[in-house]
Amino acid sequence: MATNPTALLIIRAQFERDTEVPLRVYVRSTNDVSAGFEKSFILSDADKVLEVIRDWLTRLQDLAEAGV
Repeated sequence: MATNPTALLIIRAQFERDTEVPLRVYVRSTNDVSAGFEKSFILSDADKVLEVIRDWLTRLQDLAEAGV
C-alpha cells in the first residue's frame, strides 16, 4: 500500500528586547518528514515569513498535482 509523504513546517517566533530588529522567526520545513528537515531560515521580516509559507504551500500543491 502506497503512502503519501507527510510535510512539516515549524515556525517559532520571538521578540528580543533592546535590539534594532526585535522580531526573530525560526522556520524549518520539509516536504517529507522521513527525509528530515530540508530547509531552515531565521527571518526578521513578517512579510518574508509569509512569503516562505506561501512558497512552501505552493510547492506542496505542485508535488500533489504531479503525483509525487
